[in-house]
Amino acid sequence: MLSHAAANVNLTTEPEVDPVIAHALRQFLRESRIDMGDLAAEAGIGRATLYRRYGDRDRVLGEVLWAITQRGWARLWQASPQRGMARVIAVLDQAMRDTVASPALRALLERDPEAALRVLTSKQGVVQHRLVTGLADLIRAERGDDTSEIPLTELAYAVVRLAESFCYSDVITGAPPDIDAATGIIRKLLA
Repeated sequence: MLSHAAANVNLTTEPEVDPVIAHALRQFLRESRIDMGDLAAEAGIGRATLYRRYGDRDRVLGEVLWAITQRGWARLWQASPQRGMARVIAVLDQAMRDTVASPALRALLERDPEAALRVLTSKQGVVQHRLVTGLADLIRAERGDDTSEIPLTELAYAVVRLAESFCYSDVITGAPPDIDAATGIIRKLLA
């Protein structure tokens, strides 16, 4: 089964995506529910083998959302003319805006908000864990020497949780997402 540790958490380069996850990604981007039977058939394996190798539907969905996240971050990172923490903040800002504007993600949040939040924001899921790890690495690389009073993993975790709260506030509290507010707070945290 795919694991936290086995995943590439480099946010600056586009990942290679496993063929089964690529098929699931195509299903997701069509704004449809990921069908494990279709995935097994596409891969030429039985459903039991699919579940043994990839885990349950939430795990597959997490891998799909991670692939989208990693690909988006890599494109934003490579396109950014900024350097240092300004680059990290600018990429975070645009990544949050892209998240809020994603039709496929919005469809998932409307169709199944509990599962969406569980997969996106749970410490048991792949997305949050890998995003925290990748963001901590970026902060370390862009800051150079770490003079922060807050350990980088804790800082990255706080930034990711803050971003989640503002990106998914419509589902969590009913308030519209407010990326400007999130970016302002993140800027102060990372300064």
